[in-house]
Amino acid sequence: MSADNGPGIPEKGSEICEQEIDEASPVKKRGNNVVPQTAELEVEEMPEIELSSDDEASDDEVALIVLKRPPVTEKKIEEIEMTEEDEVLVCAQGEGWMANAKEQQGYVKEYIETEGLATILHKEHGLVLFHLRSVWLEGAKLDMSRTRSTLPVGSEINFLMRGYKGPDYKALSEEAVLHQAVAVWSGDRPKHLLKEVGKEEYRRDLEEQRKGFMLYIRGEVFLSAALVRVKCEVAGYLSDSLGVMEHKTFEGTKVNIFFHAEDVKIFKKDLRSYGRQMKQVLPVGCLVSCDARKVYISELKKVEYQAMLVLAGSWPSVPHPTLLPGGRGSVAPIYDIPAGHTFYYLELALDSKLQRKVSTLKELVGRTRGQLQYEMRGVNFISSREEFTKWQEEMGGSRYKQGTEFRGQYPKGPRELLDAFKSNDMQEEELNESGSTKKVVTRMVPTRTWYTPDAWQHGGLKVKQEFEVKEEEDEEGGPPKAKKMKRETGKGEHSA
Repeated sequence: MSADNGPGIPEKGSEICEQEIDEASPVKKRGNNVVPQTAELEVEEMPEIELSSDDEASDDEVALIVLKRPPVTEKKIEEIEMTEEDEVLVCAQGEGWMANAKEQQGYVKEYIETEGLATILHKEHGLVLFHLRSVWLEGAKLDMSRTRSTLPVGSEINFLMRGYKGPDYKALSEEAVLHQAVAVWSGDRPKHLLKEVGKEEYRRDLEEQRKGFMLYIRGEVFLSAALVRVKCEVAGYLSDSLGVMEHKTFEGTKVNIFFHAEDVKIFKKDLRSYGRQMKQVLPVGCLVSCDARKVYISELKKVEYQAMLVLAGSWPSVPHPTLLPGGRGSVAPIYDIPAGHTFYYLELALDSKLQRKVSTLKELVGRTRGQLQYEMRGVNFISSREEFTKWQEEMGGSRYKQGTEFRGQYPKGPRELLDAFKSNDMQEEELNESGSTKKVVTRMVPTRTWYTPDAWQHGGLKVKQEFEVKEEEDEEGGPPKAKKMKRETGKGEHSA
């Protein structure tokens, strides 16, 4: 039994032609579908739109005949072919962006922030600013956390650098110079390195890094060191992790400096690498060197300084504070410091680390009512030169024999000051045109453009020559209205 589909509507599956549907029927055919006609269509009369060409005398009809892409043509270009060695020496970017840049070697000196800003130490150029975003490891870029863990402080690296000079950099050095590493790598040099660093976006990023560093400088956020590489003697231990040293000033006054086990390095190695307590590997009476900051601890007024670094035995290359103009000044007997300069540690997180250790000390001395009470259990002592020499041989190795204590640590005269921003103009080198490394290569590259006679038949564009524009102006008796109006407007602005 078939269902009733209503008057004039065919059953499902039946075929019907458009001619079989009467105009008066309540159904209409739309495309291949038959739909009900519910009401008559209402036609709205729209006003006629006049076009700009309606008043022209021409009766020619405009029609789109064909729309095609312009044909592919070939264009001949010439470029300089450079070897791997050439790419380091010169950058063919125009504008002298990295002209005459030479590969440099140095090591990571200090990380300033977790975001990636850091410094490199170069023996000739001093400190060089760099960022982890500009680092390649074995030819590849990694995320900043992995890059930093792979390149700890003291890691040797290669880099290309550029110098910037201006009054803003007067806060860094007397020469008002800042050196910045535009590319840093470890292992194999990245391919097409200069092409990468020559990109506009990359250069803007380098500029933002310089601006960010100078904001830190002007904001005076870095931690100053009041004492730098001063001689001290371990006086005693307050706990397994806290100790006190004595330093004798030029005036002959003894001052107390408290230190923490985390800040101690013995013969270039962290204390924890020895696997023993600090009381045992760093005996009371041992001679050490120290960087310290001035502190005020109301609970322990006998302690005036806090150690930022304690060095026993030979010194590592890092860490080391940075010399900057201004500040309160630093006492550094082994350096010839210019007047009005101060040593700073640039690591922004250092202040909170040191403050945490101050809190630990306050909690400890709160139980002794502000008195220095040294622990004696498990503590080793050095009371003679022979015992000190024996400690050197035990901790530093066989090269520390009798009569060689502190060998190389305290040379006569001031030490060379490396950890500072300074100017050292580089020797400029250019590629020799007659040399075998420079070669001009000609090659054909495919191109598409509407501005060619080959594309005119497809609607291509034609650039009018100067004489054609002049002929049009002469025919009209002067320049077009739009051009004339623009000239008059410009004249009024100039006179205003």
